[in-house]
Amino acid sequence: MDQLETLEFAVNELRRVVTALDETEMDTVTNCEPWTVRRLASHALNNQLLWAGMVTGQHTVSAEDTMGAVPYDRPLTPIADDAADRALAMWRTEGVLAGMHKTPFGELPGSVVILFPTVDALAHAWDISSTLGRAVEFPPETIPTISAVFEATCTDAARDHGLIRPATEPPAGATDTERVMATSGRTIHR
Repeated sequence: MDQLETLEFAVNELRRVVTALDETEMDTVTNCEPWTVRRLASHALNNQLLWAGMVTGQHTVSAEDTMGAVPYDRPLTPIADDAADRALAMWRTEGVLAGMHKTPFGELPGSVVILFPTVDALAHAWDISSTLGRAVEFPPETIPTISAVFEATCTDAARDHGLIRPATEPPAGATDTERVMATSGRTIHR
């Protein structure tokens, strides 16, 4: 998978998890305490728009609402569909991956910036689903690509900026997906 295909897989995984949510699950506190499922889903969807807007100059959500996990108070399925479609369309804009973009970490090429929303979508899809007892398992053929993206992104520099939590130790017998999630600071409960 190339970078856009990997992001598309990640965003569609997030979309799938969010659109499968039941209204009765929205107030459940996630492993990203104190955020509830609704707040974490709102944050994750907005984060896709925030990063895509950063590289295209289309500021459709505020950083404050995104990072504060301001929850949407309406059904999330249409929001997930809209956010996924818009973010992916922005990332497909000609020249975005090759161009240099102003980010909170300085000027970076789009080919580096795209790693952050990819990790964010996959990690938060896993966070939401594992909180609800139905953890995502990524297809085996995607693990090498996903692992490489997490390895490139889950660095000390990203941790210093508060984007990634410190890595955790996966338990014995952890799945490939669980090992990847541990690199981004997720605690695997058995």
